[in-house]
Amino acid sequence: MNLDELLKAAINDPSQRSVFLQTLIRSDVYVICREPVKVGKGNEGVQMDLITIQDPEGKLYIPFFTSHRALQQFAKRYVECYKLNCLRLFDLIQNVSAVLNPNSYGKEFSSQEIKSILMIARNLHIKAISYNETETITYRQPQRSLSYLTRPASKFFSEQPNVDRAFIMEMTRGSEKPQVLIIVDMIGNTRKLFVPLARTLSKFAKSSDHLCFLSYEQTIAKKAVESVIPFYVRKKRFFEK
Repeated sequence: MNLDELLKAAINDPSQRSVFLQTLIRSDVYVICREPVKVGKGNEGVQMDLITIQDPEGKLYIPFFTSHRALQQFAKRYVECYKLNCLRLFDLIQNVSAVLNPNSYGKEFSSQEIKSILMIARNLHIKAISYNETETITYRQPQRSLSYLTRPASKFFSEQPNVDRAFIMEMTRGSEKPQVLIIVDMIGNTRKLFVPLARTLSKFAKSSDHLCFLSYEQTIAKKAVESVIPFYVRKKRFFEK
């Protein structure tokens, strides 16, 4: 079972909670950031500005998620996110409470519980090791027609002078179900483009669709669309002919 299934099992059956917790602290989870994450040289030293949510009593929690899909279901729009080992996250936020998968099958972790988990992990010599995303993510051409998304996306891109091409793929993270990935060859700020793009496509997407966006300038994006024909190509301007 994947982490989402283990969480549901643990909620319904207390005997499964130990298995879930042991799997959770060895797994990667997702968090929402206010700004893009800054990574130091050699991937050392990460600066994150995590969002918080508040319950009716005014208590603050840091939300985190078992999967990118669970994060998208909560956010309902494009947000900056980051993937890291759960144990490493607990080490960073141990003085604050956290909630896993809010607004869904979820679990609250008090700061005291987080500290206890960290102590147990240290006693058992469990290390916080994150997986390499390039090893856990696979890409493929869509196995179904996505014209209901490519048509409005093409219209949107035709109004953006900084977009040259766009590709559509299916992306699978580990054992999760495939998500729709749109890779954009563009110049400029991706956030300024992806936020209105997500808002536009949300009007046409099906309830089962989970959309992701990636800039073509990233190495993993270039590899993902090797030998793939773009669904949108900007028409050449007069001076380019």
